[in-house]
Amino acid sequence: MVSSGTHGSYEVLVAVVDAGRERDSKSLEHLFEAFYTTKPEGMGMGLAISRSIIEAHGGRLWATRHSPQGAILQCTLAADGEKVS
Repeated sequence: MVSSGTHGSYEVLVAVVDAGRERDSKSLEHLFEAFYTTKPEGMGMGLAISRSIIEAHGGRLWATRHSPQGAILQCTLAADGEKVS
């Protein structure tokens, strides 16, 4: 499931709920590391690249656990394209 909305006065929030594999706190810490993957055919670059692009535009990308399994990936970006302090 994908949703979007506002976050604070000047930010847009996008959330993606992945109800797939169970994620523990340890695996969430590694999701954004280059070459970390849980897939047999994965390269482990997608989230690392996504985070670097979002941060280069003044945003933030993070993951939290989704109950009963999976993860929620969320990112914020400035609504006007400027970095929010």
